[in-house]
Amino acid sequence: MKSLAQLRKEYIEVLSSRYTQKEIDTIFYTLAEAYLHKKKSILQLGLNELYEESEIKSLLFQHSLFQLSQGVPYQYIVGNTEFYGCKILVNPNVLIPRPETEELVDWVIQENKQKFDPINIIDLCTGSGCIAIALAKNLKHSKVSALEVSSSAVELAKKNAELNQVDINFIFGDLLDATVEDIPNLDVIVSNPPYIRNSEIDAMEDTVVQNEPALALFVSDNNPLIFYQAIIDYAYKNLKPSGSVYVEINQDLAEETQELFSKNFILVELKKDLSGKNRLIKAKGIR
Repeated sequence: MKSLAQLRKEYIEVLSSRYTQKEIDTIFYTLAEAYLHKKKSILQLGLNELYEESEIKSLLFQHSLFQLSQGVPYQYIVGNTEFYGCKILVNPNVLIPRPETEELVDWVIQENKQKFDPINIIDLCTGSGCIAIALAKNLKHSKVSALEVSSSAVELAKKNAELNQVDINFIFGDLLDATVEDIPNLDVIVSNPPYIRNSEIDAMEDTVVQNEPALALFVSDNNPLIFYQAIIDYAYKNLKPSGSVYVEINQDLAEETQELFSKNFILVELKKDLSGKNRLIKAKGIR
């Protein structure tokens, strides 16, 4: 087998047109940790060391490099990623969790961690279950449910809940279906629903468009806020008068989304993410 230094050089040569040096290092060492079962700090100290355990290891690196060169996200290659301190299994049936979604989770946690009464929460359009799992792990006094329309995503989300040792009530159902199961007396509704308009596809990275599930990403240009209206409708039926809704939004539709919530809630807060983009909304007090 080649040394890690040689392998890393190959990764840089092949992937430099697609990724930055920092991104390549993140990808390379994530794969190396997974394949060689050693921590990044140890691997960096032994870049010139030859790992002779098996020729299979070398083949894994080469196959992964080929997949990466074709635009496959490294998280799908490794099969997991980290989200708010939780290990989350991922595959092409679910979105890869993003840092801005961690900000959504943190907002919910910071505003509810001091409450002593049990908190009833639902995560709508849960996907991998990352939001629901992070909330369940960090709000120990909460009761968390999660709704998802994709049966394959629900299957993976259940595995993630088991992996992270949290108890979540998973519901297979379509948020856009008026007959979707109700969970009354909710304190918190949280969601990162599909919000990217079909007209925005051409401006997106190929790695996302070609690999991540369209069902979880895209909405029609004719009705781009369809999921937010469904979330509001769900809130009218299930949210306590004192409850709150937290959602991730399309930054390019921030004004329209805020206006929609303002028509239905007394208090609506638009929040920027760490990149300064209008990405999150909290609504409280149903009109």
